[in-house]
Amino acid sequence: MDWAEGDLVWFDPGMGHPIPGEIQEVHRAAQVIVVQALIKGKPQTFALQPGEGSLRARQDLGSSGVEDMTLLDDLHEASLLWNLRLRYDKGLIYTFAGSILIAVNPYKMFPDAYGLEVAKQYAGRPLGSLPPHLFAIGAAAHAALPSPQVVVISGESGSGKTESTKLVMQYLAAVVPGGGSASAVITEQILEAAPLLEAFGNGITPGNRR
Repeated sequence: MDWAEGDLVWFDPGMGHPIPGEIQEVHRAAQVIVVQALIKGKPQTFALQPGEGSLRARQDLGSSGVEDMTLLDDLHEASLLWNLRLRYDKGLIYTFAGSILIAVNPYKMFPDAYGLEVAKQYAGRPLGSLPPHLFAIGAAAHAALPSPQVVVISGESGSGKTESTKLVMQYLAAVVPGGGSASAVITEQILEAAPLLEAFGNGITPGNRR
């Protein structure tokens, strides 16, 4: 490929995995390409020779990435993580991957993002018609009723599963006709049962001897 100054690239400077960079200089006579990348928040430059660093073109995702990662042109692990990082840095903790919602735990609250008015915005709206949000998943499940629906919330310890479950239940309680206090009681009962169910999952069994 005929590289030029300013091209966005993926390259491996010896870390064992690709990182995002930008070409600063192209020395064709010396066959050297100078690429700049942020390493631990600080810009560093790398001089690469032809065939070195597994250089390849990188899609411009702007400053806040894309809402649905199925829209990425160069779909691979590094581009997925980079898109999530861009969005997280902008306070956008939710990202779609088709019909799947990826949530990155911010370890802080966003009270204005989960109120009744926000729930009403997502009610009845098709998945993907509004920005990624847990309420979008709740709306998709609610719209498919009365067929049985399952919302699978998975992740490592501390990833925010319990809070996500609470928010999905909060959405359903807000939009179900005639919900009110009765729905709130059911939601609270389900959430209070979660520690008991988790205890079974963490128990020592013949198949789980951690």
